[in-house]
Amino acid sequence: MVGRLRRSSGEKRVGHGGTLDPAATGVLPVFFGRATVLAEFLSAQGKSYLGQFVLGVSSTTDDGDGQLTEVAFEREPGEADVTAALATFVGDIQQAPPAYSAVKIDGERSYARARRGDHPAPTARPVVLSYARVVRFERDQRGALLPTVEISCGPGFYVRALARDLGLALGSAGYLRSLRRTSVGPLRVDDAVTLEDAEGLGEMLSERLLPAALAVGSMIAVPVLPEDETRLAHGMEVAAPVAGSGPAFARGEGDRLLAIGELFGGRFRPRRLVELG
Repeated sequence: MVGRLRRSSGEKRVGHGGTLDPAATGVLPVFFGRATVLAEFLSAQGKSYLGQFVLGVSSTTDDGDGQLTEVAFEREPGEADVTAALATFVGDIQQAPPAYSAVKIDGERSYARARRGDHPAPTARPVVLSYARVVRFERDQRGALLPTVEISCGPGFYVRALARDLGLALGSAGYLRSLRRTSVGPLRVDDAVTLEDAEGLGEMLSERLLPAALAVGSMIAVPVLPEDETRLAHGMEVAAPVAGSGPAFARGEGDRLLAIGELFGGRFRPRRLVELG
Protein backbone atom coordinates (compact mmCIF):
# COMPACT_ATOMS: atom_id res chain seq x y z
CA MET A 1 0.00 0.00 0.00
CA VAL A 2 1.15 3.51 -0.66
CA GLY A 3 1.14 6.81 1.21
CA ARG A 4 1.32 9.83 -1.09
CA LEU A 5 2.62 13.38 -1.05
CA ARG A 6 1.50 16.06 -3.48
CA ARG A 7 3.56 16.87 -6.58
CA SER A 8 5.38 20.13 -5.89
CA SER A 9 6.38 21.12 -9.42
CA GLY A 10 6.05 20.05 -13.03
CA GLU A 11 9.12 17.82 -12.72
CA LYS A 12 8.61 14.11 -13.23
CA ARG A 13 10.99 12.85 -10.56
CA VAL A 14 9.56 10.14 -8.32
CA GLY A 15 11.00 8.96 -5.04
CA HIS A 16 9.99 6.90 -2.04
CA GLY A 17 10.47 7.18 1.68
CA GLY A 18 11.84 4.05 3.30
CA THR A 19 12.56 0.80 1.48
CA LEU A 20 10.47 -2.24 2.36
CA ASP A 21 11.86 -5.78 2.17
CA PRO A 22 10.35 -7.76 -0.73
CA ALA A 23 8.18 -9.86 1.58
CA ALA A 24 6.99 -6.91 3.67
CA THR A 25 3.75 -4.98 3.17
CA GLY A 26 2.32 -1.67 4.32
CA VAL A 27 2.97 2.03 3.94
CA LEU A 28 5.48 3.15 1.30
CA PRO A 29 5.34 6.93 0.88
CA VAL A 30 5.81 8.11 -2.73
CA PHE A 31 7.01 11.62 -3.60
CA PHE A 32 6.67 13.49 -6.88
CA GLY A 33 8.74 16.29 -8.39
CA ARG A 34 10.62 18.49 -5.96
CA ALA A 35 8.79 16.88 -3.05
CA THR A 36 11.35 14.04 -3.34
CA VAL A 37 13.69 16.15 -1.17
CA LEU A 38 11.25 15.66 1.73
CA ALA A 39 11.73 11.89 2.09
CA GLU A 40 14.37 12.19 4.80
CA PHE A 41 12.21 14.57 6.86
CA LEU A 42 9.22 12.23 6.79
CA SER A 43 11.36 9.23 7.72
CA ALA A 44 12.79 11.14 10.68
CA GLN A 45 9.29 11.28 12.22
CA GLY A 46 9.47 7.54 12.88
CA LYS A 47 7.78 4.38 11.65
CA SER A 48 5.51 1.73 13.17
CA TYR A 49 5.43 -1.97 12.35
CA LEU A 50 3.62 -5.18 13.15
CA GLY A 51 5.91 -8.18 12.82
CA GLN A 52 5.70 -11.89 13.57
CA PHE A 53 8.91 -13.31 15.04
CA VAL A 54 9.99 -16.94 15.17
CA LEU A 55 11.99 -17.79 18.30
CA GLY A 56 14.02 -20.98 18.62
CA VAL A 57 15.16 -20.89 14.99
CA SER A 58 18.03 -18.95 13.37
CA SER A 59 18.18 -17.61 9.81
CA THR A 60 21.24 -16.60 7.80
CA THR A 61 19.32 -13.56 6.55
CA ASP A 62 17.36 -12.88 9.78
CA ASP A 63 14.13 -13.52 7.86
CA GLY A 64 12.32 -16.45 6.26
CA ASP A 65 14.37 -16.31 3.05
CA GLY A 66 17.57 -17.56 4.68
CA GLN A 67 18.82 -20.98 5.72
CA LEU A 68 16.91 -21.95 8.87
CA THR A 69 18.39 -23.88 11.80
CA GLU A 70 16.63 -24.89 14.99
CA VAL A 71 18.39 -23.70 18.15
CA ALA A 72 17.12 -25.26 21.36
CA PHE A 73 16.38 -23.14 24.41
CA GLU A 74 18.11 -24.06 27.66
CA ARG A 75 14.81 -23.12 29.30
CA GLU A 76 11.86 -22.43 27.05
CA PRO A 77 10.51 -18.93 27.73
CA GLY A 78 6.89 -18.05 28.26
CA GLU A 79 5.09 -14.93 27.12
CA ALA A 80 6.13 -13.03 30.24
CA ASP A 81 9.79 -13.85 29.57
CA VAL A 82 9.52 -12.65 25.97
CA THR A 83 7.80 -9.45 27.09
CA ALA A 84 10.50 -8.77 29.70
CA ALA A 85 13.33 -9.41 27.22
CA LEU A 86 11.69 -7.22 24.58
CA ALA A 87 11.47 -4.33 27.06
CA THR A 88 15.28 -4.27 27.38
CA PHE A 89 15.55 -3.09 23.77
CA VAL A 90 13.30 -0.04 24.20
CA GLY A 91 15.15 3.27 24.16
CA ASP A 92 18.43 4.43 22.63
CA ILE A 93 20.34 1.26 21.77
CA GLN A 94 23.20 -0.02 19.63
CA GLN A 95 22.03 -2.36 16.85
CA ALA A 96 24.08 -4.34 14.33
CA PRO A 97 22.25 -4.40 10.95
CA PRO A 98 21.73 -7.80 9.29
CA ALA A 99 24.56 -9.07 7.07
CA TYR A 100 22.02 -9.15 4.24
CA SER A 101 21.22 -5.45 4.30
CA ALA A 102 21.95 -2.34 2.24
CA VAL A 103 24.39 -0.98 4.82
CA LYS A 104 27.77 -0.20 3.24
CA ILE A 105 31.01 -1.78 4.46
CA ASP A 106 34.15 -0.24 2.96
CA GLY A 107 32.00 1.31 0.21
CA GLU A 108 30.21 -1.94 -0.72
CA ARG A 109 26.71 -3.09 0.17
CA SER A 110 26.74 -5.64 2.95
CA TYR A 111 24.33 -7.96 1.08
CA ALA A 112 26.72 -8.10 -1.90
CA ARG A 113 29.56 -9.27 0.32
CA ALA A 114 27.33 -11.76 2.11
CA ARG A 115 26.11 -13.28 -1.18
CA ARG A 116 29.67 -14.20 -2.20
CA GLY A 117 30.39 -15.78 1.17
CA ASP A 118 32.15 -12.85 2.81
CA HIS A 119 30.24 -12.36 6.05
CA PRO A 120 31.63 -9.36 7.93
CA ALA A 121 29.47 -8.27 10.80
CA PRO A 122 28.12 -4.76 10.06
CA THR A 123 29.17 -2.38 12.79
CA ALA A 124 26.57 -1.70 15.45
CA ARG A 125 25.14 1.80 15.28
CA PRO A 126 22.81 3.90 17.44
CA VAL A 127 19.09 3.52 16.78
CA VAL A 128 15.91 4.25 18.71
CA LEU A 129 13.12 1.84 19.60
CA SER A 130 10.38 4.03 21.03
CA TYR A 131 7.79 1.38 21.80
CA ALA A 132 7.46 -2.41 21.69
CA ARG A 133 4.88 -4.87 22.96
CA VAL A 134 3.79 -8.44 22.34
CA VAL A 135 0.26 -8.41 20.92
CA ARG A 136 -0.08 -12.15 20.24
CA PHE A 137 1.81 -15.24 21.45
CA GLU A 138 1.50 -18.53 19.56
CA ARG A 139 3.37 -21.74 18.72
CA ASP A 140 3.69 -23.54 15.40
CA GLN A 141 3.41 -27.29 14.79
CA ARG A 142 7.08 -27.82 15.69
CA GLY A 143 6.74 -25.91 18.93
CA ALA A 144 8.60 -22.78 17.81
CA LEU A 145 7.44 -19.63 19.58
CA LEU A 146 5.65 -17.07 17.39
CA PRO A 147 5.24 -13.72 19.14
CA THR A 148 3.62 -10.96 17.09
CA VAL A 149 5.22 -7.69 18.08
CA GLU A 150 4.05 -4.10 17.59
CA ILE A 151 6.85 -1.52 17.53
CA SER A 152 7.55 2.14 16.86
CA CYS A 153 11.10 3.11 15.91
CA GLY A 154 13.34 5.78 14.43
CA PRO A 155 15.29 5.84 11.14
CA GLY A 156 17.77 3.07 10.42
CA PHE A 157 16.11 0.52 12.70
CA TYR A 158 15.96 -3.11 11.44
CA VAL A 159 13.05 -5.17 12.72
CA ARG A 160 14.86 -8.27 11.43
CA ALA A 161 17.75 -7.45 13.73
CA LEU A 162 15.37 -7.04 16.67
CA ALA A 163 13.95 -10.53 16.05
CA ARG A 164 17.50 -11.94 15.89
CA ASP A 165 18.66 -10.14 19.03
CA LEU A 166 15.50 -10.98 20.98
CA GLY A 167 16.13 -14.68 20.32
CA LEU A 168 19.74 -14.35 21.46
CA ALA A 169 18.65 -12.53 24.63
CA LEU A 170 16.39 -15.49 25.43
CA GLY A 171 19.26 -17.95 25.07
CA SER A 172 18.42 -19.20 21.58
CA ALA A 173 17.87 -17.51 18.20
CA GLY A 174 15.16 -15.75 16.25
CA TYR A 175 14.14 -14.37 12.89
CA LEU A 176 11.41 -12.24 11.33
CA ARG A 177 8.71 -14.26 9.57
CA SER A 178 6.43 -11.43 8.35
CA LEU A 179 6.32 -7.65 8.55
CA ARG A 180 3.76 -4.93 7.90
CA ARG A 181 4.61 -1.23 8.13
CA THR A 182 1.59 0.42 9.69
CA SER A 183 2.72 4.04 9.60
CA VAL A 184 5.42 6.48 8.53
CA GLY A 185 5.14 9.73 10.45
CA PRO A 186 1.49 10.86 10.09
CA LEU A 187 0.79 8.48 7.17
CA ARG A 188 -1.31 5.49 8.22
CA VAL A 189 -1.86 2.23 6.39
CA ASP A 190 -5.65 2.61 6.69
CA ASP A 191 -5.46 5.80 4.61
CA ALA A 192 -3.21 4.36 1.92
CA VAL A 193 -4.12 3.03 -1.52
CA THR A 194 -2.80 -0.10 -3.20
CA LEU A 195 -0.57 0.18 -6.25
CA GLU A 196 -3.31 -1.45 -8.31
CA ASP A 197 -5.88 1.11 -7.20
CA ALA A 198 -3.43 3.96 -7.84
CA GLU A 199 -2.86 2.76 -11.39
CA GLY A 200 -6.61 2.47 -11.94
CA LEU A 201 -7.19 6.07 -10.89
CA GLY A 202 -5.11 7.44 -13.78
CA GLU A 203 -5.20 11.26 -13.85
CA MET A 204 -7.67 11.20 -10.95
CA LEU A 205 -4.78 10.13 -8.71
CA SER A 206 -3.82 13.80 -8.27
CA GLU A 207 -7.01 14.29 -6.25
CA ARG A 208 -5.87 11.65 -3.75
CA LEU A 209 -2.41 13.11 -3.11
CA LEU A 210 -1.62 14.57 0.29
CA PRO A 211 -0.08 17.96 1.17
CA ALA A 212 3.70 17.96 1.09
CA ALA A 213 3.72 19.77 4.45
CA LEU A 214 2.78 16.49 6.16
CA ALA A 215 6.39 15.41 5.68
CA VAL A 216 7.63 18.25 7.87
CA GLY A 217 4.80 18.45 10.39
CA SER A 218 7.23 18.46 13.33
CA MET A 219 8.84 21.72 12.11
CA ILE A 220 7.67 25.29 12.73
CA ALA A 221 5.41 26.63 9.98
CA VAL A 222 6.36 30.11 8.75
CA PRO A 223 3.70 31.88 6.62
CA VAL A 224 5.26 33.79 3.73
CA LEU A 225 3.70 36.67 1.81
CA PRO A 226 3.55 36.37 -2.01
CA GLU A 227 5.91 39.31 -2.41
CA ASP A 228 8.58 37.50 -0.36
CA GLU A 229 8.56 34.35 -2.50
CA THR A 230 11.03 35.86 -4.97
CA ARG A 231 13.48 36.53 -2.15
CA LEU A 232 13.17 32.94 -1.00
CA ALA A 233 13.69 31.67 -4.55
CA HIS A 234 17.07 33.49 -4.54
CA GLY A 235 18.05 31.97 -1.21
CA MET A 236 17.47 35.14 0.77
CA GLU A 237 16.05 35.45 4.28
CA VAL A 238 12.53 36.75 4.83
CA ALA A 239 10.64 38.10 7.84
CA ALA A 240 8.91 35.42 9.92
CA PRO A 241 5.75 36.50 11.77
CA VAL A 242 6.01 33.63 14.27
CA ALA A 243 7.91 33.09 17.50
CA GLY A 244 10.49 30.42 18.19
CA SER A 245 13.67 29.10 16.66
CA GLY A 246 14.91 25.91 15.02
CA PRO A 247 14.02 23.83 11.96
CA ALA A 248 11.12 25.38 10.03
CA PHE A 249 9.38 25.42 6.68
CA ALA A 250 8.04 28.33 4.64
CA ARG A 251 4.36 28.03 3.76
CA GLY A 252 2.83 30.03 0.90
CA GLU A 253 -0.74 30.64 -0.14
CA GLY A 254 -2.77 27.48 -0.67
CA ASP A 255 -0.59 25.71 1.93
CA ARG A 256 2.24 25.33 -0.59
CA LEU A 257 5.48 24.16 0.99
CA LEU A 258 7.99 26.65 -0.42
CA ALA A 259 11.23 25.81 1.36
CA ILE A 260 12.89 24.06 4.30
CA GLY A 261 15.17 26.10 6.55
CA GLU A 262 15.82 27.65 9.94
CA LEU A 263 13.85 30.12 12.04
CA PHE A 264 15.83 32.51 14.23
CA GLY A 265 15.34 36.03 15.57
CA GLY A 266 12.14 36.59 13.63
CA ARG A 267 13.77 35.62 10.31
CA PHE A 268 13.45 32.55 8.11
CA ARG A 269 16.60 31.39 6.30
CA PRO A 270 15.94 28.88 3.47
CA ARG A 271 18.21 25.84 3.22
CA ARG A 272 16.40 23.82 0.57
CA LEU A 273 13.81 24.98 -1.95
CA VAL A 274 10.74 22.82 -2.58
CA GLU A 275 8.06 24.64 -4.58
CA LEU A 276 10.29 27.53 -5.65
CA GLY A 277 13.04 28.05 -8.19
